[in-house]
Amino acid sequence: MSSPKQRHEGIDLLKVVCCFSVILLHALVYRVERYDDSTEWLLANILSAATREAVPVFFMVSGAFMLRSEIGSLGRYYAKAAIRYAVPLLGGLAAYKLLALTQGDTSPLLSGVLYNVRASRGFHLWFMWTFLGLALVVPLLRPMVAKPRDRALFLGLWLLFCIAEPWMGMAGLSLPVDNMLFVRNTGYFVAGYALFAWARQIPAGLLIAGIIASVAATAALTAAWTAASGSLALIFYEGPSPFLAVYSACAFKWASQQKRVPWPGVVHRLSYATFTVYIYHVLALALLSRWLGPTTLFMRVCVHTPLAFAACVGLHFVGRRIPVLRLFFKG
Repeated sequence: MSSPKQRHEGIDLLKVVCCFSVILLHALVYRVERYDDSTEWLLANILSAATREAVPVFFMVSGAFMLRSEIGSLGRYYAKAAIRYAVPLLGGLAAYKLLALTQGDTSPLLSGVLYNVRASRGFHLWFMWTFLGLALVVPLLRPMVAKPRDRALFLGLWLLFCIAEPWMGMAGLSLPVDNMLFVRNTGYFVAGYALFAWARQIPAGLLIAGIIASVAATAALTAAWTAASGSLALIFYEGPSPFLAVYSACAFKWASQQKRVPWPGVVHRLSYATFTVYIYHVLALALLSRWLGPTTLFMRVCVHTPLAFAACVGLHFVGRRIPVLRLFFKG
């Protein structure tokens, strides 16, 4: 999600952490969605709340680098985006089609791969379609937010329309004007660029406090709303949650201020596998569940998650060594 010539040790570390987070998020789904008042559910809820920064931060990392890169020729830009992002997605669609076939899928062979792609068993690949949509509009978005004043205006309006307005609606209030431009993930995309370009250093303790407070608020409010309704309340996990926005911003700003990290060579290499880990981790989790059978929360967290990460990283580096196939495993 950043080019090889634009590496940043802190951002590389953040990408690796978010890879673990997104795997753990999906490993926990089976438990978090089955609400009861047990200690196990409360623990799963806390862990799930702690993983929710992963997707917004991926958009922020992408925006930080893509919005400050020169576009050049539109034809060359779009060709590069297709090779770098669309081709790996096609490989993922094919892999999840194979998984579906092993589970009794009777739809046409190319359904879910070359057409009807939203029906793919890779439900999480919505991120890739959104990411490709953002890549399409980068040539338009970049000049819109090139100046600090324009970035501030964009993010202010995004906060109004995408964070504040949904909560106003719950209170029976509405804005008198329509949202003609702003969507949730575009805001995170621009926020990453804005925070990366903002030279001011924020005390690390303040950022860490913001992360801890946001996770605690998300877990506590999710537990309370879920207990009241009897089914999992997603409102604080995703969408217009202000706590998710604060968590993601604090995590990203903290990482952007880290110029040196432990084992930079290892972190650097692992960060290259971000796209592969995201695309294939659900496949890895599905296979691990099949091979290991029904598992406990402990197994999901301490066995399935690290094994899925290791499998995807291994797949990436093996795939990169094979001619032609390497096109499906971009760094």
